[in-house]
Formats: sequence, C-alpha cells, structure tokens
Amino acid sequence: MSRLQKKKPQGEKRKRLAEGEDEMGVAVKSTSAVRPTQSVSGVKPERSLVQPGEETFITRAMEFFREVKVELKKVIWPTRKQTTGTTVVVIIFVFIVAVFLGIFDYSLSRLVQVVLT
Repeated sequence: MSRLQKKKPQGEKRKRLAEGEDEMGVAVKSTSAVRPTQSVSGVKPERSLVQPGEETFITRAMEFFREVKVELKKVIWPTRKQTTGTTVVVIIFVFIVAVFLGIFDYSLSRLVQVVLT
C-alpha cells in the first residue's frame, strides 16, 4: 500500500465526516438546511457525557466484534479429512523428534558418565 493509500484511524474518519468531508477528504455540501446539532422544533438537544467525536468502550468493543465476524466469514475452514491428515502428520513428527532427542540425551549422558569415571 502506498503512503497515500494508507487508511486513516477511525476517529479521524468520523471527524472528517462530521466536518462535511467525504472519505477522500473532499468537502461535501449538506443538502439539509438543519445542522445535526440543531433540532427542528427549536428545542436544544440534550447534552450527553460523551462528546460527538469520542468513542466509548462499548462502541469500540461492538465495532471490534463486528470486524471479527466479518474476518471470520473470510476464513476458509479445513475439511474433516484435511484436519485428520494434518493431525496425523503432526503426531508422527512429534514422535520422530522425541525418539531423536531421547537417543541424543542417552548418548550425551553416557559420554558424560565415561568422562567422569
């Protein structure tokens, strides 16, 4: 990915969209005469503890799990036959390495015994 194509952090993207820019940073005119912070009836909107640009833990966690779900849909899961085959290969390989290390350990212990006696 080139330097110009790198994705910006999610917070910056939301800030740009709130300021009236599209995803590429181009200014976009609002088609509505009412700003998002104004209400139609003239009643002021309630103030919340969370600022508009701020993300709470819950919203970040929900976004994370949505992204996890999307990524898991992209995974190509192995079939039962593939899983069984690779498991057998791993077990055989572990057995071969265990035998090799056992022989090597036995040989070294014999060599140390001969040298010390």
